[in-house]
Amino acid sequence: MDEKVLVTGASGYIAMHIVNILQSERYHVVATVDTQQKADRISYAFEHYYPYAVLDVVVIADTAAPDAFETVFQKHPDIQHVIHTAPPASLGEGNTTEAAYLTPATEGTKNVLESIHKFGTNVKRVVVTSSFSALMDLDRAGDPRCVISEESWNPITWERAKDKDSKAYSASKKIAEQMVWKFYNDNKDSVNYTVTTVNPPYVFGPHVFEWGLETGEWNTTAQFIKKALDLTPKDQGPFIKPRGISCDVRDAALLHVLPLRNPDLAGKRLFPVNGTGVKQHSYEDGKFNLQRIVDILSATFPELEDKLPAGSQVENQANLEQLARYNNDETCKLTGMEFKSFAITLRDAGNQIMKVQSKK
Repeated sequence: MDEKVLVTGASGYIAMHIVNILQSERYHVVATVDTQQKADRISYAFEHYYPYAVLDVVVIADTAAPDAFETVFQKHPDIQHVIHTAPPASLGEGNTTEAAYLTPATEGTKNVLESIHKFGTNVKRVVVTSSFSALMDLDRAGDPRCVISEESWNPITWERAKDKDSKAYSASKKIAEQMVWKFYNDNKDSVNYTVTTVNPPYVFGPHVFEWGLETGEWNTTAQFIKKALDLTPKDQGPFIKPRGISCDVRDAALLHVLPLRNPDLAGKRLFPVNGTGVKQHSYEDGKFNLQRIVDILSATFPELEDKLPAGSQVENQANLEQLARYNNDETCKLTGMEFKSFAITLRDAGNQIMKVQSKK
């Protein structure tokens, strides 16, 4: 395929799946990562996976640095699509919440948008990874009267959020997404592209390559599954936390690619949730907690049945019903997607995790 796509933050969990889809569909992918080691590993892996595909991996050590992406667009003026995935937080001892969350989320996004504006004259589609955190009011996460949809916005401000990590993360995602829409609306008369955002909740599912787990840098939801696998029959519940709303990483990745070929997704916010879809729509399957993870793993893998605690499904259902509700009908109708069930997602993720652990 002649179309060239820039994928930023390409070594990320969701981003690797995005690159995988693009490579399978023979897009020419320009991928940015922050170290040469990651560049070499990704290039080698995809070259052997898709020998016919074209992948150029570029190292950008600091996406928050001014003009970080300008060289990419100058070298590849024929980039037609940009998929900007969520930047990692810069956690570290001594970092303020602004340095850890707000700066990487906003500066990297601003740099991409400004570089497109200056040099990306052939760009037609821009897709940005936002977050469920930009939709959800954290203060109502346990309120079943609250319904989150594609129209929802987290009301939190940076001033209210900056002194607590969890709220600072959520606020940074909201502010970064608002920046995207404001930049586009302020410049839409002088740009040739459209914008779509993807707002995934907790993202579960397998890594594209097993070494995504073998490196020891496990993503958050893989840690949730490992926590469940580490329980024993002697452990006493209730296993209520962690809890939240879920989606499959493969579905989240596909939502980033669909806007490249579907003009109806321009100007939309897309919200993936497990178990939803046009044909089979469940407003409960996307709710999870540790007990539900344990239940599904026990039911899916017979070898685990006697190794994990039973807990109480009845009591647990009452706990899940206390979570805020969701409605992603707009995403389902626009895309026609049937999002994977949480059981399938957990089966595939759990199988990969156990396979990796068995090698140790």
